[in-house]
Amino acid sequence: MFSEYIKLTGRGEKGRRALTQKEAYDALSSYLNGEAELLQLAVLLMLQRVRCETPEEAAGYIQALRERIDPQWASLDADLDWPCFAGKKRQPPWLMLAAKVLAEQGTRIVLHGYNAVDAVKYQVESACSELGINIAYSPEEAKQYLDQFNICYLPLESYCPEMIPLLNLREKVGLRTPLNTVARSLNPTQAPFAIHGVFHKSYERLHAKAALLTAESSMIAFKGEGGESEINPRVSTDICGVRLVDGELTYIEQEWPTYLSEASGAHTEVSASYLLKVWRGEVQDSYGDAAVICTIAVILKQFEPQKTQDECLLIAEQYWQARQH
Repeated sequence: MFSEYIKLTGRGEKGRRALTQKEAYDALSSYLNGEAELLQLAVLLMLQRVRCETPEEAAGYIQALRERIDPQWASLDADLDWPCFAGKKRQPPWLMLAAKVLAEQGTRIVLHGYNAVDAVKYQVESACSELGINIAYSPEEAKQYLDQFNICYLPLESYCPEMIPLLNLREKVGLRTPLNTVARSLNPTQAPFAIHGVFHKSYERLHAKAALLTAESSMIAFKGEGGESEINPRVSTDICGVRLVDGELTYIEQEWPTYLSEASGAHTEVSASYLLKVWRGEVQDSYGDAAVICTIAVILKQFEPQKTQDECLLIAEQYWQARQH
């Protein structure tokens, strides 16, 4: 049966077509149920990768994997789902300081990712302990940390271990697969708000359209610095997403102008210790300040769409200045 999905996707130019959402759901469910081999799934994913997966295919995969997530994760009353799957190379993960600031302001934030997805890059999980962000391996632990600190990090193996061999396909085949898109979209706690960073331009639209098909209530996606869910203040940012407008789920687009037009592109130290120094005010980093402020601002705009971008930036700057050193 699984070979039929491969045939549909890989036939000649006139015969092939994308899978429907239902077909994608059935295909991945078939593998997860042990009815297909990893090799078969890898072939299907690579065929989709060549032409780029469709929102329908991504949505079907998201649905299949969400069914594998323990429903207890949805009982955490999280506000913001913050997937971190890219890792950083040129800049440290400033997003972590943005998340800490928002947590101080009362937003219950769940960061999550996979530490081995790209061994060359510095992963968010590696910085958690030094920055005081607890790693939770169970819903009970996560609830405890959220109740106490409003923030925690979930390693992928804690909520969807089935994804690990699928993400590891990238190392074996040398290319990302559609499941790199899907991993960011699982929202294990079913938080009402979600923020996705993408590496390649145009994938923000794919994420947003998949979110429409999987009924996310409010989600934004953009090309982040290094592909991570963090605004690059040195360039303008196109954001795509979904939100409820008059009770109806609606696709949205917005553009945020360049925040640091004169800033240098110099790389800085990529480490948790450097982030901690900036957090404590021991080191001044104008790029880092801007990355944190802009990332907070786009999230505030997501929370309160009626606010202007300038209002959100001003509030974000005030939050950053008022952080607990």
